Amino acid sequence: MKIEVSSRELAYGREQIWQRLLDPAVLARLLPGVEKLEATGPEQYAVAVQLGVGAIRGRYTGTVALTELRPPESYRLVGEAKGGPGWAKGQATLNLVAEGAGTRIVAKGDVQIGGAIASVGQRMLEGVAKSMANEFFQSLERELAGQAAGVAAQPVSTSGFGFRVLLDLIRRFVARLFGRGGG
Repeated sequence: MKIEVSSRELAYGREQIWQRLLDPAVLARLLPGVEKLEATGPEQYAVAVQLGVGAIRGRYTGTVALTELRPPESYRLVGEAKGGPGWAKGQATLNLVAEGAGTRIVAKGDVQIGGAIASVGQRMLEGVAKSMANEFFQSLERELAGQAAGVAAQPVSTSGFGFRVLLDLIRRFVARLFGRGGG
């Protein structure tokens, strides 16, 4: 499954955003469902994530590596994870694009999945992946704004994220039903 998402323009410079995107403590707070993100080597991490799609929920453990670092422009994430509901492996490239007075993040990725999670269907998985990316971008913006005010962002709860994904999927369904796209 291929996916491409982008943030809206964030009112921060590429260098400031780049620093946050390389900090495992920040990423662990900002990524939905992440329970653990620990360094195992240079730019390599062990990860534990609690996620669900529809009725299929579970805990996944795996690895993530950052490669092809081009500060402050881009890097590639490569990872894989396994859990009770199945497995996933993939890669994504994050590009930080200077735009106006700020920065826009463009992420392009390719993911393969297997096991029970694959039975959910590609359309639903694409919707969940886009919702997760949008939640991440919003959390990053809150983190940057909070840091400017001296406050760290709170971790994204799995249940809170799940509720927002459900609302987004309902919104998309209704929009398609009435011929308004819904993206």
